[in-house]
Parts: sequence; C-alpha cells; structure tokens
Amino acid sequence: MKTVKTAGKEATLYHFTGMVAEAGKNMETIVSGGGGGGYSYQGTGGSAPVTISSRTVIHDQFFLVDKNGNERAFQLQGFNIACRKDNKLTVIWGIKKGERNGPYIIVHNFSTHETFYKDVLIGKLFVPNQLLVFGGFVLGIILLWQVIGWYSLIVAVVAFVKINSWFKSQINQFKKDLNFSEFA
Repeated sequence: MKTVKTAGKEATLYHFTGMVAEAGKNMETIVSGGGGGGYSYQGTGGSAPVTISSRTVIHDQFFLVDKNGNERAFQLQGFNIACRKDNKLTVIWGIKKGERNGPYIIVHNFSTHETFYKDVLIGKLFVPNQLLVFGGFVLGIILLWQVIGWYSLIVAVVAFVKINSWFKSQINQFKKDLNFSEFA
C-alpha cells in the first residue's frame, strides 16, 4: 500500500505480486453499424449510406501465487499483457481517497521488464471529476463570451490544450516516479 498525490488528488496504490500459475487471453470483436434505409416514390428516391465499425477488446486472465502461497485470479480488459507461466508479475490498482474500490491501472512483468499501463484509468484516478471540469469550462466560456465575444473561443481552445497537456504531464510524472522494486 502506497499513498500518492498527483494533480491535487490523493489515491492509495495497492498491489499483488506473484508468479504466474496460469495465463490465458481472449479477444472480443465488437461490431456496430447504422444507416441504410431510404425511400422511393414514383420511381425516384434515395437511401442513406451504411456505416460499419469494429473494435477489438483484449481480455487477459491469469492466476498469481505470492511467496506465501496465496493465489489470486485477475481478469483485465484492454491491457494485452505478455506473460507466461512462472513469470513474476505485480498488479497495481488505485483507490481514490474516500472511495472503497478502484481500477487496475498497471501490470509490471519483472521477468520480461515490461510494464503495461492503462493511461485512461490512471487519468481518471487523479483528474478531478470530469463533469465538474466540463461544467466549469462551459461556464468560463459563457462568462468570457459576455466580455470579449468571439475571442473567448480562442481563449477556450488554448486553455483546453494547456490543461490537457498539464494533466498528461502529471500522469507521465506519476509513471516516471514509480519504483517497481517497492512492489516486489
């Protein structure tokens, strides 16, 4: 257990380290589409274009046994972890201050020296509530609009880029400051 502070938010990192007893991987392809249809009237008409998209979600499942013989199963989505039997892994999850559970954010493979991050979830762990940020952003644009008109849109875009860049730098600094030997 380790408490960290980033972007003004506090979270506790928990971990489980062990040897891989068994590992498996599955892929799920999600296909969605829409459009089509149309009309015809007295020999004329039209139709809407059909759009189809797909995405693949990778599911990792593995069982870790720690040095005391305790076994834990992990089922993760979107990591695409490279591991095999007898690799030593650490799985890290974070819980925001005041909450009871949190997402898996990092898997480190000591055997291959590879680290697998879920940047989106790391960001959510440390970034303030996105709805509040968005609401404040919209309110700021409305107030600026009253004062400087169209220039407020330029100010809003610049502010958004700067804030986004700052949050990304906070996440990168968090990742850089991690010392995996603490979790071994």
